[in-house]
Amino acid sequence: MDKFEQRLEQAARAAWLSYVGGRTQDDIAVQLGVSRPGVQRLLSLARQERLVKISIDHPVASSMALSDTLVEHFGLSFCDVVPSDTQSPESIAEYLAVAGAERLAFYLGRQQPQTISLSTGRAVRAAVEALSRSERPQHRIVSLVGNVALDGSSNRYDSVMLLADKIGADRFLLPAPVVAASIEEKESLQGQNLVKAVFKVACEADVGMIGIGRLDAQATLFQDQFISAAERDELMEVGAVGELMGWPLDTHGRLIDCPLAQRITSVPLTSLKAQPLIGLAGGHDKVPAILCALRGGWLQGLIIDEVAAQRVCAALKE
Repeated sequence: MDKFEQRLEQAARAAWLSYVGGRTQDDIAVQLGVSRPGVQRLLSLARQERLVKISIDHPVASSMALSDTLVEHFGLSFCDVVPSDTQSPESIAEYLAVAGAERLAFYLGRQQPQTISLSTGRAVRAAVEALSRSERPQHRIVSLVGNVALDGSSNRYDSVMLLADKIGADRFLLPAPVVAASIEEKESLQGQNLVKAVFKVACEADVGMIGIGRLDAQATLFQDQFISAAERDELMEVGAVGELMGWPLDTHGRLIDCPLAQRITSVPLTSLKAQPLIGLAGGHDKVPAILCALRGGWLQGLIIDEVAAQRVCAALKE
């Protein structure tokens, strides 16, 4: 998709929100991550390109309808629904990455210093990789999750260092495994001044972007060697269907208290209730996890693909 096509798609989204959704230009600016004058330019482009008729003459209209449903049902600030190419499933990850990068660019473009928190994971890493380089030394980037695997190796999908390097910002890493070997080890780690300092910065963040992990036989936590097969099975046995930053959630989005959860070293989800968290996930396999994250009210923003959004909306009618 070239730059003009991307611009045209944004114009179609703005037009749908304005003429069909009845949103104000301020609302549209927040939803699309642009300035108010930017919204005006997009609406002008939509009219110029004859997208605005009785309905929005663009395929993105169906995606915007899904977005509107999810925003209203779950009280989200925004929901970006990217195309799902059934002929090329791998393209979903690319589209999610571009949408995630656009959202990050919106916050990074602010002159006022921003603290941005990130989880680990493929989707968040891809979004950071898709982001253009720019000098934004006034910002801070901080980890929400430990960056050490079971074997002591660094997490290959950690994004804090990459984003900080791209914009020349300060970075704050959480020097811990995602799951400690024991409760005593976790308490020892979290009692260190260094870890306390990172937690403090993370809880002060202006916005966070996190992946949504599935908890099944192919659980990302297991694939990335943060937990063992036995620990994965333990989580499934107690009813976990998804996870945010390692914290297991049941189908209703409630935190699950189990022996493994008591050893998680990530910043507690309950400490981030006042922080806008943007969830980034796609693919039909992620739908149960996405649903539980939404039902729990943990997210204020969501970036999802069209097929997954359709399935989430269908589940609302069941």
